[in-house]
Parts: sequence; C-alpha cells; structure tokens
Amino acid sequence: MTSTSGPWRPVVIAGAVLFTACGSTEVREVLPGSRPMAEAPEVEEAPSADETPPAAAADQGRGDEARGTAAPLPVEPASDRSAVADLAAGLSVDWPDAVNGGADAVVASVGGRSIGVSDLMMNLVMRDADLVRGILDDLLLSRIMLLEAGALGLEPPAEGVQARVSQALDAAEARARKAGAPDLAAFVRADMGLEPDTYLRALNADAAIDTLAPLCVRSWLMGCDRREVRAMTVEGRAAADEVMARLARDEAFASVARDLSVDASKEKGGRIPALVRGDSALARAAFATEVGSWTGPIRDGELMLFLEVEAIPVVVEGTWAEIGDAVEASLKAGPVEDAEFWQWKKAMTRRYDVDTGPFLELIR
Repeated sequence: MTSTSGPWRPVVIAGAVLFTACGSTEVREVLPGSRPMAEAPEVEEAPSADETPPAAAADQGRGDEARGTAAPLPVEPASDRSAVADLAAGLSVDWPDAVNGGADAVVASVGGRSIGVSDLMMNLVMRDADLVRGILDDLLLSRIMLLEAGALGLEPPAEGVQARVSQALDAAEARARKAGAPDLAAFVRADMGLEPDTYLRALNADAAIDTLAPLCVRSWLMGCDRREVRAMTVEGRAAADEVMARLARDEAFASVARDLSVDASKEKGGRIPALVRGDSALARAAFATEVGSWTGPIRDGELMLFLEVEAIPVVVEGTWAEIGDAVEASLKAGPVEDAEFWQWKKAMTRRYDVDTGPFLELIR
C-alpha cells in the first residue's frame, strides 16, 4: 500500500493499552466485592505476530541535490480508470495467480540455473520475517475489503481516490527530483523497474482500497449488536478499592477514569470504541452489564479493569445506498480506531476462507 493511513496500519490510540491488557494470557478473575456479572469473563488470546499490522516503510530518496524539475505524470480522474471500476465492483479484480501444481515459478537465472519464488521468499523471510508477514497480511485484508465493498455495493469515492493518488505522486516527484531524475517517468523506470502506466494503476488500486477501508470497517460495526462503553485500568487492589468507593458515591465514571486510569483512554474519560458481542473479557462484561451500570474489577495481573455501559446503539444494516449517509456521518464524528479495526479483522477472518498454506509451502 502506498498510504500509511489505512486501518491495517493503526497508530497507538486511546484505549490501546487497555485492549492490550485484555489480550493477556494471564488468568483473570472477578474479585470479592466486585459488581456482579452473569459470569466471569474469559480471556481472549492476543493477536499473534502474524496479525500485527505492517509498519509503514520510510521512503528513501537517492542522490545529493535536485537537478532539474520533474515533470508530473498526468493523472486522470479516478472514476475514469478501469482499474478503479473493477475495484468498485469487488468481483472482477485481477487476483494473483496460484502457482500451478505447486511448481516453483522462476524469478531469475544464473548460468542457466533457475532461481525460484521459494528461494526469493525464503531469503526475504530470513532477512525480515515481520515485514514479509505484514505484506501478506496487507494483501489478505485488501482482498477482504474488496469482497466487503462488493457485498455493500460500495464504490471507491472518486474524490478520495484522486486525492490519495495526487499525494502519492507529489511524494514520488519529490524523490525523483532529489535523485536528479529528468522526470517522474524516468525515475519510476529506473528506481522501481516499472512502466509509468503500471505504476499509476497500482497507485489507483492502493488509493481505492485505502478509501474503502474506513467505510467497510464502520459499516460492519454499525451492523453489529454492540455496546457503547467507557473503561478504566488501574494498578493494584488499593487503586481498585478507591475506584469502587468513588463510583459507589455516584461519582461519574468518566471523572474517575480521568483521575485514576493508567490507560491512554483516560483523556476521553475512558471512552473506547463500541464493543461487539464476543469472547473477550471486555465484550463479555459489556453484554452482561445493564445500560447505565458499571462492573469490575476484573483482575489481570496487577491491573484492574472497570467497565461502564452507556448505550445499546441501533443496528444499521443494508446496502450502501441504504446506510451510506449514516456511516459517513459516523465517520465524521469519529474515525476508525485501533480497537474497532481489530474487532473487524477478527470477524472477517472468520467470515472468509483465508488460506496462507501456499505461502508456508514456499518457505518450507
């Protein structure tokens, strides 16, 4: 992906520490004196290394000083590009071909002897396994995004795609000037080994995915049974006792969270993204607690978690034509956050048949 703002590259947000704590493998228990729940929440496994969103690679310019002015590649309106039209449908995208019969595709040769894809992948994994896994994860999520957009009847917003493509071209032109290239087309050929039209199509495809991503994720969330909540994390039993004492005096949960929580969500009074029904500790707690009530503490090592349920939002379902206005209004009120994305990703990997076996076979 060309952009670093897609939801599969989430930055640390308010609530990240809290959700990391909820992924702990340590046993949690509801302490004596805790507010009642239907049953003690179970622990959800933390995302594996394979699920870690890939870090954005920093662009590296080459050369000493700019020599000449790079001529920008012409950029057609995104809505006129066949690649973007295919992405909008979510059905006719060119998917990478599988290696027929498990044969090792040749990428190069030396002295008449072939170098295969498996050799290339093995060397890449040995040098930076996290990067390779991240790129594969990115590709999988991109395909899922296309399927979700197709199901919604959602097309990439042309203005958003065009803005992202223009931004990417501006950055590429700056690199071309720094490298002393006569123009961007020459730089793309020399630096990437790509033809300019291929490069531009790839930029459009990436931009389309990145503009679809928040729309698909938020559409999914709004179509789920969920709870709007506040949460706080404190350290040690003494701090937990102080939380319970203040809440018992009917102090506002948000106020107590701002004063005592050790999580970044304290800046928002403990507000975290809505929780969908699931097996995580917080989700189980949220769905076992009445609106307007709080529960806790739930112990996680030295950390104590508290949760307040504020509302049960209305479930919004339908095609994009039916729900689009509501989704866009929701995104204007607040962007997709890290915890929202992780819930979406977990649901999507259950919904679709994701198989990374061929990749594992390449490196065995």
